[in-house]
Amino acid sequence: MTELIKIEPANIGGETIQTCNARELHASLGVGRDFSNWIKGRIEKYGFTENVDYVKISRENTLAKFGDRDNTGKTGDGAIDYFLSLGMAKELAMVENNEQGKKIRRYFIDCERIAKSKTAAPALPSYPEALRQLADALDRNGALESQKLALEHQAQENAPKVAFAEDVIASGKEVTITVAAKILGMPPQKFRDWLRKNGFLYANANQAMQISIRRGLMVVRFASFNHSDGTAGTSSTPHITGAGLFYFYQRLLAEELIDRNPNLELAA
Repeated sequence: MTELIKIEPANIGGETIQTCNARELHASLGVGRDFSNWIKGRIEKYGFTENVDYVKISRENTLAKFGDRDNTGKTGDGAIDYFLSLGMAKELAMVENNEQGKKIRRYFIDCERIAKSKTAAPALPSYPEALRQLADALDRNGALESQKLALEHQAQENAPKVAFAEDVIASGKEVTITVAAKILGMPPQKFRDWLRKNGFLYANANQAMQISIRRGLMVVRFASFNHSDGTAGTSSTPHITGAGLFYFYQRLLAEELIDRNPNLELAA
């Protein structure tokens, strides 16, 4: 549809509706009278009501918002623009009683029809389309059921690992690397070598790396002793926490270095 007059949304009586600028309507109708006298005369003669049939907006605000649509550039004749409801605009077009007025009135009717069609409720699907939608829904439900079964199966597979986690973490115990290796079912020296290789122990010492401590995988325990000459000394030994034991269990299991379900008996 060819645009004859620009339709703009405006608030009239607390409701945003379709409107047109009376200046554009005046120009399109080809009215001989000047705009200000024409619109004021029409309002008075036909009893149109402000904030019901139209709103007034300063010309400066109209130019700032919409530009100079009627190509006048004027801010005179009261410096006011009138934005009309399409009902009022249709009536003004009709009372001109000429072909252009009829054409514009029909244009406004088409604008209202298009606006209503956009807000109308969507049409119900045809019977074949409804069947297709039902089949799609059943397929989606079947897929969801398959996902549910897969998750249940995965939960069953993970049950031993979950039980292991609950046991070692709930115990709150810390164990030496040697004891941890026995619980995990791995030779202690091989376990130490693995910890060094993966950056949990220093390469040339039996000391925990800072990353192991920060992540809560290991703690350092200190013990006092006497040297042969009678002087006091202190030694430090890395211990593995319950959370660390479970973490290393997962890593070693994933690398297939230990069997599933190692001995869960935590030694003191």
